[in-house]
Formats: sequence, structure tokens, C-alpha cells
Amino acid sequence: MKVIAGIIFFSIVFPLNEEENISFQYGMLGRLESKNNQIIELQDSSTIIYTGDEVRINAGYKKGTYFYVIYKGSEGEFSILYPEEKEKVVDIAELPDTIYPTVLNWSKLTDPPGYESFFMINSNFELENLLVLFKRYNKVNEKDKMELAVQIQNEIDKWGGTQDLASISNRMDEIVVGGMTFRGDDDGGLKDMSLTHSCKGDFGIAFKKIIINHQ
Repeated sequence: MKVIAGIIFFSIVFPLNEEENISFQYGMLGRLESKNNQIIELQDSSTIIYTGDEVRINAGYKKGTYFYVIYKGSEGEFSILYPEEKEKVVDIAELPDTIYPTVLNWSKLTDPPGYESFFMINSNFELENLLVLFKRYNKVNEKDKMELAVQIQNEIDKWGGTQDLASISNRMDEIVVGGMTFRGDDDGGLKDMSLTHSCKGDFGIAFKKIIINHQ
């Protein structure tokens, strides 16, 4: 599967205490072509989504922290959806206390089908090794990509393997749209910019993995 993406990016360069608790909000949404573009929440592999349907990721995270979203396709290929270095913003003074980026704009699922994984990491410190691996990954041939993919997965597991147990993800009582709470109507309150869940972590890392079942 390939994601045809539109990405909006902010890069934060102001570190906080690594021992502090940390949390972010997110909305992993699907738009179903076969159901008149109905918008649904995508939270686990029990939800089936088909080729031609669309996926969108919204987020909300605190200024001064680092936020990463990594995609792993059904054939094991990796890409980093957020941040994107070429659109870096270095002056954080003008940013709001909580940043609400569209991490992934509505993007169609294409073949091949399979399980697609999305890793969201919010950190009080920059994950430099992860960024270096992706810079190398994007420049090498397919054979070298396979070797680097193992290293990227190991780096993800380093943060998520233990923190996934400590990080707690819950559905929010009220859906947030662009920083404001919103009570829904007939569609359950889901809009393009909806944030539906929060994820809390300890020791400067909050980690969330979402797998979607693409058929």
C-alpha cells in the first residue's frame, strides 16, 4: 500500500524535563467510499477498511515537545509522516501552547492490502537516532532499505516496547475540533479535524500504535 499524502508540519526545538509526564491527543479517521464517505474512527485491526477508502490523522501536542508519526506498510516499507524537515518552523514563540497539525491529510489506500501500522510518539526530547535512520533509509536502494527497516523497527520498539505498557490511551468524553470541544450530530460528531482520543505516558515518552486491516 502507498499513502498519497498531504502533510502539514511544525518542528519543536525546546526540550522539557525528561522525567515529566507527557500526553497528546489524536484522531485516526477513515472515510469509507462504499458508505457515502462516512467518517469512522480507526482504533484497531478489528475495523476493516478497503482499497479506495481514505485515512486521515489529526493530532494535538504541547509546544516544546517533539511529535513523530511513522507509517509501516503491508509489505514492511517505512515512511515518516511527521515531521517533515523541509517545512521546519524554528521560532516556537509564535506557536500556541498546544499545536494541532493535520499529520496526514485524507489519503487513499492503494494495493497491496494487508495490515498497516501507524506509530505515534510524543517526546520531551528529540529522537535523533530515529531521524538519522530515516534520512539514510530515504537515500538507499531497496536491498539496503530492508536492512535499515530492521533498525528502524528496533528503534521504535526501544521506545514503544516498554512505554506501550506505561502509555494509556482513552477515548475523550468530548470530541475536540481545532482545540474546541464539539458535541456531535447524526454522524457521531466526527469531522475532518476531529481529535477523539488522548494518550498519556511517563518518563518523557507517550507512545501509541494503531494497526488497520486493509482489505
